[in-house]
Amino acid sequence: MNCMICGASMSFYFSKPFNQYSLTDVDYWLCPDCGFAASKTHFDLNQAEWEALNVTFHTAHNKREDDPYNRRQRYFNQAQMLYLMRRHGLIHENHWLDWGSGEGDVSVQLKEHFGIKLENFDQYIHPFINPVRQPELKNKVASCNLVLSTAVFEHVRSRQILDEIESLVAETGCFAIHTLVRGAIPKDPEWMYLLPVHCAFYTNRSMQLLMDAWGYTCSVYNEYAKMWVLFRQESTSEIRNSVLHLNQIMGWEYLHYKEGFMDYWP
Repeated sequence: MNCMICGASMSFYFSKPFNQYSLTDVDYWLCPDCGFAASKTHFDLNQAEWEALNVTFHTAHNKREDDPYNRRQRYFNQAQMLYLMRRHGLIHENHWLDWGSGEGDVSVQLKEHFGIKLENFDQYIHPFINPVRQPELKNKVASCNLVLSTAVFEHVRSRQILDEIESLVAETGCFAIHTLVRGAIPKDPEWMYLLPVHCAFYTNRSMQLLMDAWGYTCSVYNEYAKMWVLFRQESTSEIRNSVLHLNQIMGWEYLHYKEGFMDYWP
């Protein structure tokens, strides 16, 4: 099994017994070069098995009243972050798309609180606000000032899909990503991020490689939204100065800036 980030040969890392959602023992593999980890068990599922697993899990969890993964607060914080970045010129306003949007929860927050339109595309769930159909995506290649991807990267089983999502970003656009990224993936079957539907786990190094491959030069991170935004500008000083200005007005380091990938989590 080769790493879908850097192409290196991966090797067995550890196993976790699930014994639910049609899963028994799940084998996680690790890339020795970039640290990316993946579930070989999930990658080996056929498409019908993979889709059935995701539908069953998300039907049981996404609309729970107790909101076990704190999604509602995150949706608002992501909308607020994007609004503030637009207000300060970091993101152009028009042509925003959420790829893998689900029903469109971030879009609702942006519309109701900030008056911003975010279109929504999802392969399996029909968004109830600003929907985009699969055939329409071909007209959006390299045209979106912002492409948003929340809770998607950890479900992706091929590099091709990552590249397809990113290909929608305009030449001067931004790519906003919500997933878990850290310095190293723990060798721990009890790690909280090993959900039955999570199959891909990213390190700071692997995200830097993706940035390099896609031509992004700098990034920001916000811990409340748990989201990165990647920029392509050759001159990063304008981005840095805008971030510093926003942080000064906020009164704290609301956005964490770095040339390259903002490796916020150790």
